Amino acid sequence: MTILDKIVAHKRTEIENMEDIQNPKICKMDFDKLFEPSPCIIAELKAASPSEGIIAENFNPSLQAQYYINGRANAISILTDYEFFKGSFDVLEQIRDQTKQPLLCKEFIIEEKQIRYARACGADLVLLIVKILDDDRLLALKQEIEKWGMKALIEIQNDDELERALKTEPELLLINNRNLSSFDVDMSTTEKLLDGIPDDVRVIAASGIQSPDDLKNFSARVDGFLIGTSLMRSDNPEKFLRDCRDG
Repeated sequence: MTILDKIVAHKRTEIENMEDIQNPKICKMDFDKLFEPSPCIIAELKAASPSEGIIAENFNPSLQAQYYINGRANAISILTDYEFFKGSFDVLEQIRDQTKQPLLCKEFIIEEKQIRYARACGADLVLLIVKILDDDRLLALKQEIEKWGMKALIEIQNDDELERALKTEPELLLINNRNLSSFDVDMSTTEKLLDGIPDDVRVIAASGIQSPDDLKNFSARVDGFLIGTSLMRSDNPEKFLRDCRDG
């Protein structure tokens, strides 16, 4: 059983105890503004991960989020899984109270209940991971996200997953350079998949970005970047983000 299998198995038991919120407020995010200024930088709040272990010993999500806000991140990504990433939906709610910037709920979504709960906590975007969903589930969950005015960020890692994602007519794809089965990083993954993505689909690259200079290695076809571990470990996250923009 891979780490991803363990995460999804635990998620199924976790969902059983999750409150089922039927009618969260409709999201009013202006999607186009997510990409102003360019490139779109999604800064992630992440206390730990299976591949890195503990990333932030004294995790202060509010303070870290303020660094991201001051550094002019386009959006903030929040890991809401506790068992493997030490995150929570409480952090999502906390940051929602702190800022009007777009918030991405980065979670292992397998049921509609999770989506409604994420929206109730203030999410504007929700991650869907193609690898853990069949085609019917992927489409149904994307439709549930859009039902509440949010946008689905659909994560892919290879040509097969790209082909499956395109069947849902996505607006936004995340190419993860980290293989979720082995957790190995291959920075060429993004470049390999770009040719198969229609021009009207926005592309976010994620994983393996260690410094602002790394952004120069990506094609201009990439619309944005999701950066987590290196920002969490940076002595100056605001400067890191400004340097991303300046570069």
